[in-house]
Amino acid sequence: MKEEYYQIGEVSRITGISKDTLHFYTKIGLVTPDYINPENHYHYYSRWNMYQLDIITTCRNLKIPLEKVKEIISSRDNEKVVKLLMEYQSEALRLSQYYRQVADDISWYYEENEHIKLQASDNKVHIVYFEPETVIVGNQKREDSSYHANLQDVINQEFQTTNFVRRKYGYFLDTERFYSNKIRKYREYVKLPDGDYSSINPEHLYTLPGGNYAVCTIPIENETADFSIIINWLKENHYRADAVFAEEVGFQLFKYIYHYYCEIKILLVSE
Repeated sequence: MKEEYYQIGEVSRITGISKDTLHFYTKIGLVTPDYINPENHYHYYSRWNMYQLDIITTCRNLKIPLEKVKEIISSRDNEKVVKLLMEYQSEALRLSQYYRQVADDISWYYEENEHIKLQASDNKVHIVYFEPETVIVGNQKREDSSYHANLQDVINQEFQTTNFVRRKYGYFLDTERFYSNKIRKYREYVKLPDGDYSSINPEHLYTLPGGNYAVCTIPIENETADFSIIINWLKENHYRADAVFAEEVGFQLFKYIYHYYCEIKILLVSE
Protein backbone atom coordinates (compact mmCIF):
# COMPACT_ATOMS: atom_id res chain seq x y z
CA MET A 1 0.00 0.00 0.00
CA LYS A 2 2.86 2.37 0.79
CA GLU A 3 4.16 2.00 -2.74
CA GLU A 4 0.84 3.15 -4.23
CA TYR A 5 -0.74 5.33 -1.55
CA TYR A 6 0.40 8.16 0.71
CA GLN A 7 -0.92 9.09 4.12
CA ILE A 8 -2.03 12.66 4.69
CA GLY A 9 1.09 13.52 6.69
CA GLU A 10 3.32 12.35 3.85
CA VAL A 11 1.26 14.27 1.32
CA SER A 12 1.53 17.42 3.44
CA ARG A 13 5.30 17.04 3.71
CA ILE A 14 5.77 16.33 -0.01
CA THR A 15 3.42 19.01 -1.39
CA GLY A 16 3.79 21.69 1.28
CA ILE A 17 0.00 21.79 1.67
CA SER A 18 -1.10 21.77 5.31
CA LYS A 19 -3.22 18.94 6.68
CA ASP A 20 -6.03 21.39 7.44
CA THR A 21 -6.02 22.58 3.82
CA LEU A 22 -6.04 18.98 2.55
CA HIS A 23 -9.04 18.24 4.77
CA PHE A 24 -10.71 21.42 3.45
CA TYR A 25 -10.13 20.36 -0.17
CA THR A 26 -11.75 17.02 0.64
CA LYS A 27 -14.68 18.68 2.41
CA ILE A 28 -15.54 20.91 -0.57
CA GLY A 29 -15.11 18.05 -3.04
CA LEU A 30 -12.05 19.51 -4.74
CA VAL A 31 -10.01 16.34 -4.30
CA THR A 32 -11.11 13.00 -2.86
CA PRO A 33 -8.50 10.58 -1.51
CA ASP A 34 -8.58 7.41 -3.60
CA TYR A 35 -8.68 5.18 -0.55
CA ILE A 36 -10.24 5.71 2.87
CA ASN A 37 -9.66 2.95 5.41
CA PRO A 38 -13.15 1.81 6.50
CA GLU A 39 -11.91 0.86 9.96
CA ASN A 40 -9.99 3.97 11.07
CA HIS A 41 -11.16 6.38 8.32
CA TYR A 42 -7.57 7.35 7.50
CA HIS A 43 -7.17 9.03 4.14
CA TYR A 44 -4.73 7.66 1.59
CA TYR A 45 -3.79 9.55 -1.55
CA SER A 46 -2.86 7.95 -4.85
CA ARG A 47 -0.44 9.17 -7.50
CA TRP A 48 -3.47 10.58 -9.32
CA ASN A 49 -4.41 12.52 -6.21
CA MET A 50 -0.87 13.89 -6.09
CA TYR A 51 -1.23 15.08 -9.69
CA GLN A 52 -4.52 16.70 -8.73
CA LEU A 53 -2.88 18.52 -5.83
CA ASP A 54 -0.10 19.69 -8.13
CA ILE A 55 -2.72 21.13 -10.51
CA ILE A 56 -4.57 22.74 -7.60
CA THR A 57 -1.38 24.34 -6.26
CA THR A 58 -0.52 25.68 -9.71
CA CYS A 59 -4.01 27.14 -10.11
CA ARG A 60 -3.97 28.68 -6.64
CA ASN A 61 -0.57 30.26 -7.38
CA LEU A 62 -2.28 31.80 -10.41
CA LYS A 63 -5.00 33.12 -8.02
CA ILE A 64 -7.66 31.11 -9.84
CA PRO A 65 -10.84 30.86 -7.70
CA LEU A 66 -11.63 27.47 -6.16
CA GLU A 67 -14.84 27.16 -8.20
CA LYS A 68 -12.84 27.46 -11.40
CA VAL A 69 -10.17 25.05 -10.06
CA LYS A 70 -12.90 22.48 -9.42
CA GLU A 71 -13.99 22.77 -13.06
CA ILE A 72 -10.42 22.29 -14.22
CA ILE A 73 -9.87 19.23 -11.99
CA SER A 74 -13.13 17.55 -12.96
CA SER A 75 -12.78 18.14 -16.71
CA ARG A 76 -9.78 15.81 -17.30
CA ASP A 77 -9.73 17.34 -20.78
CA ASN A 78 -6.69 19.42 -21.60
CA GLU A 79 -8.47 21.39 -24.33
CA LYS A 80 -11.21 22.31 -21.89
CA VAL A 81 -8.60 23.19 -19.27
CA VAL A 82 -6.86 25.53 -21.71
CA LYS A 83 -10.22 27.14 -22.58
CA LEU A 84 -11.00 27.67 -18.89
CA LEU A 85 -7.55 29.14 -18.29
CA MET A 86 -7.89 31.50 -21.23
CA GLU A 87 -11.22 32.73 -19.84
CA TYR A 88 -9.53 33.35 -16.52
CA GLN A 89 -6.65 35.09 -18.27
CA SER A 90 -9.08 37.69 -19.62
CA GLU A 91 -10.38 38.28 -16.10
CA ALA A 92 -6.83 38.42 -14.74
CA LEU A 93 -5.88 41.05 -17.32
CA ARG A 94 -8.95 43.10 -16.39
CA LEU A 95 -8.06 42.87 -12.70
CA SER A 96 -4.44 43.69 -13.47
CA GLN A 97 -5.50 46.90 -15.21
CA TYR A 98 -7.86 47.71 -12.34
CA TYR A 99 -5.20 47.26 -9.65
CA ARG A 100 -2.67 49.20 -11.72
CA GLN A 101 -5.17 52.05 -11.76
CA VAL A 102 -5.65 51.68 -7.99
CA ALA A 103 -1.87 51.82 -7.45
CA ASP A 104 -1.57 54.87 -9.71
CA ASP A 105 -4.44 56.61 -7.91
CA ILE A 106 -2.82 55.97 -4.53
CA SER A 107 0.46 57.41 -5.84
CA TRP A 108 -1.44 60.44 -7.12
CA TYR A 109 -3.12 60.93 -3.75
CA TYR A 110 0.27 60.68 -1.99
CA GLU A 111 1.71 63.36 -4.29
CA GLU A 112 -1.32 65.58 -3.66
CA ASN A 113 -0.83 65.23 0.09
CA GLU A 114 2.87 66.10 -0.21
CA HIS A 115 1.88 69.17 -2.23
CA ILE A 116 -0.53 70.23 0.52
CA LYS A 117 2.14 69.87 3.21
CA LEU A 118 4.49 72.14 1.28
CA GLN A 119 1.84 74.77 0.63
CA ALA A 120 2.17 78.27 2.06
CA SER A 121 0.43 81.59 1.60
CA ASP A 122 1.36 83.48 -1.56
CA ASN A 123 1.68 87.18 -0.77
CA LYS A 124 1.91 88.06 -4.44
CA VAL A 125 -0.95 88.40 -6.88
CA HIS A 126 -0.33 87.08 -10.39
CA ILE A 127 -2.26 87.74 -13.58
CA VAL A 128 -2.86 84.45 -15.37
CA TYR A 129 -4.80 83.88 -18.57
CA PHE A 130 -7.06 80.82 -18.42
CA GLU A 131 -8.86 79.22 -21.33
CA PRO A 132 -12.55 78.38 -20.79
CA GLU A 133 -12.68 75.24 -18.65
CA THR A 134 -15.45 72.70 -18.18
CA VAL A 135 -16.27 71.47 -14.67
CA ILE A 136 -18.93 69.32 -13.03
CA VAL A 137 -21.27 71.44 -10.93
CA GLY A 138 -23.76 70.68 -8.19
CA ASN A 139 -27.44 71.12 -8.81
CA GLN A 140 -29.29 74.00 -7.18
CA LYS A 141 -32.21 72.11 -5.68
CA ARG A 142 -31.47 73.16 -2.10
CA GLU A 143 -30.40 76.37 -0.43
CA ASP A 144 -27.01 77.81 -1.38
CA SER A 145 -25.64 76.71 2.00
CA SER A 146 -26.15 73.11 0.89
CA TYR A 147 -23.62 73.51 -1.93
CA HIS A 148 -21.72 70.34 -0.97
CA ALA A 149 -24.84 68.15 -0.73
CA ASN A 150 -25.96 69.53 -4.10
CA LEU A 151 -22.65 68.46 -5.67
CA GLN A 152 -22.71 65.07 -3.96
CA ASP A 153 -26.13 64.40 -5.53
CA VAL A 154 -24.59 64.90 -8.95
CA ILE A 155 -21.43 62.91 -8.18
CA ASN A 156 -23.48 59.95 -6.95
CA GLN A 157 -25.43 59.99 -10.20
CA GLU A 158 -22.44 60.42 -12.49
CA PHE A 159 -19.81 58.25 -10.82
CA GLN A 160 -21.88 55.07 -10.36
CA THR A 161 -20.30 53.36 -13.36
CA THR A 162 -16.97 55.16 -13.36
CA ASN A 163 -14.11 55.62 -10.94
CA PHE A 164 -12.89 59.19 -10.69
CA VAL A 165 -10.51 59.23 -7.75
CA ARG A 166 -8.42 62.00 -9.21
CA ARG A 167 -10.38 65.20 -8.84
CA LYS A 168 -10.09 68.82 -7.77
CA TYR A 169 -12.74 70.75 -5.84
CA GLY A 170 -13.60 74.39 -6.31
CA TYR A 171 -16.24 76.89 -5.23
CA PHE A 172 -18.19 79.83 -6.56
CA LEU A 173 -17.74 82.68 -4.07
CA ASP A 174 -20.16 85.52 -3.48
CA THR A 175 -18.52 88.62 -5.00
CA GLU A 176 -20.13 91.14 -2.64
CA ARG A 177 -19.06 89.14 0.41
CA PHE A 178 -15.58 88.88 -1.08
CA TYR A 179 -15.28 92.69 -1.15
CA SER A 180 -16.42 92.71 2.47
CA ASN A 181 -13.51 90.33 3.21
CA LYS A 182 -15.88 87.47 3.94
CA ILE A 183 -16.10 84.06 2.36
CA ARG A 184 -19.45 82.70 1.21
CA LYS A 185 -19.56 79.59 -0.94
CA TYR A 186 -22.80 79.20 -2.83
CA ARG A 187 -21.96 76.50 -5.37
CA GLU A 188 -19.34 73.76 -5.58
CA TYR A 189 -17.70 72.14 -8.58
CA VAL A 190 -15.28 69.33 -9.30
CA LYS A 191 -12.66 69.12 -12.05
CA LEU A 192 -11.31 65.93 -13.58
CA PRO A 193 -7.59 66.24 -14.37
CA ASP A 194 -7.90 64.44 -17.71
CA GLY A 195 -10.63 66.87 -18.82
CA ASP A 196 -12.75 64.07 -20.31
CA TYR A 197 -16.41 64.79 -19.59
CA SER A 198 -17.88 62.76 -22.43
CA SER A 199 -19.68 60.42 -20.01
CA ILE A 200 -21.17 63.25 -17.92
CA ASN A 201 -24.72 64.48 -18.44
CA PRO A 202 -24.45 67.97 -20.03
CA GLU A 203 -26.93 69.40 -17.51
CA HIS A 204 -24.30 68.77 -14.82
CA LEU A 205 -21.57 70.64 -16.65
CA TYR A 206 -20.57 74.29 -16.48
CA THR A 207 -17.90 76.22 -18.38
CA LEU A 208 -15.77 78.54 -16.30
CA PRO A 209 -15.18 81.65 -18.42
CA GLY A 210 -11.83 82.23 -20.06
CA GLY A 211 -9.89 85.45 -19.59
CA ASN A 212 -7.35 87.18 -17.40
CA TYR A 213 -7.52 86.23 -13.73
CA ALA A 214 -5.85 87.64 -10.67
CA VAL A 215 -4.54 84.62 -8.77
CA CYS A 216 -3.10 84.11 -5.31
CA THR A 217 -3.08 81.38 -2.68
CA ILE A 218 -4.49 82.00 0.79
CA PRO A 219 -5.37 79.83 3.80
CA ILE A 220 -8.97 79.17 4.82
CA GLU A 221 -9.42 79.07 8.59
CA ASN A 222 -12.73 77.81 9.99
CA GLU A 223 -14.36 78.85 6.72
CA THR A 224 -13.05 82.41 7.04
CA ALA A 225 -10.37 84.07 4.93
CA ASP A 226 -8.45 87.31 4.66
CA PHE A 227 -8.81 88.62 1.09
CA SER A 228 -7.23 91.98 1.83
CA ILE A 229 -4.08 91.25 -0.23
CA ILE A 230 -5.99 90.63 -3.42
CA ILE A 231 -8.65 93.29 -2.72
CA ASN A 232 -5.95 95.93 -2.31
CA TRP A 233 -4.24 94.72 -5.46
CA LEU A 234 -7.49 95.10 -7.43
CA LYS A 235 -7.92 98.68 -6.20
CA GLU A 236 -4.33 99.63 -6.92
CA ASN A 237 -4.45 98.23 -10.44
CA HIS A 238 -7.95 99.54 -11.26
CA TYR A 239 -9.65 96.18 -11.68
CA ARG A 240 -12.87 94.82 -10.32
CA ALA A 241 -13.96 91.23 -9.85
CA ASP A 242 -16.41 89.88 -12.42
CA ALA A 243 -16.43 86.46 -10.74
CA VAL A 244 -14.59 84.87 -7.83
CA PHE A 245 -13.60 81.21 -7.64
CA ALA A 246 -11.68 79.30 -4.98
CA GLU A 247 -10.00 75.99 -5.82
CA GLU A 248 -8.59 73.71 -3.15
CA VAL A 249 -4.84 73.16 -3.32
CA GLY A 250 -4.30 69.41 -3.49
CA PHE A 251 -6.89 66.72 -2.94
CA GLN A 252 -7.78 65.45 0.52
CA LEU A 253 -10.28 62.83 1.60
CA PHE A 254 -10.91 64.68 4.86
CA LYS A 255 -12.45 67.75 3.30
CA TYR A 256 -14.06 69.13 6.44
CA ILE A 257 -10.91 70.27 8.17
CA TYR A 258 -10.34 73.60 9.84
CA HIS A 259 -7.29 74.69 7.88
CA TYR A 260 -6.63 74.33 4.17
CA TYR A 261 -5.35 76.38 1.24
CA CYS A 262 -7.25 77.62 -1.76
CA GLU A 263 -6.12 79.23 -4.96
CA ILE A 264 -8.30 82.31 -5.33
CA LYS A 265 -9.07 83.17 -8.95
CA ILE A 266 -10.65 86.54 -9.79
CA LEU A 267 -11.97 87.09 -13.29
CA LEU A 268 -10.79 90.62 -14.07
CA VAL A 269 -12.70 93.52 -15.54
CA SER A 270 -11.07 96.94 -15.96
CA GLU A 271 -12.75 99.81 -14.09
